[in-house]
Amino acid sequence: MSTNLELMRSTYEGTSADNGRNLRAVLSADVEWTEAEGFPYAGTYVGPEAVIAGVFHRLQTEWTGYRAQVHTYLADGDRVAASIPAPITQRASP
Repeated sequence: MSTNLELMRSTYEGTSADNGRNLRAVLSADVEWTEAEGFPYAGTYVGPEAVIAGVFHRLQTEWTGYRAQVHTYLADGDRVAASIPAPITQRASP
């Protein structure tokens, strides 16, 4: 069985298609995903569709140069966090 750290790595270290597929496969129905304060999407998203639509879809459509490259993984028991610097530019509004 995979550890939570291994599962987290599988959602960031492959191709975009693989990462998305792996993420959808491991998110529980009651997942709580928190984006850091100060980030435009700051807050907690509950449920897989809220995470995909509120975070990942927006990152792909509202930003130029987005690439999730993990700087550091932090694992403590069954909890895992990923630190991801984001050198990206927001697209101009239409």
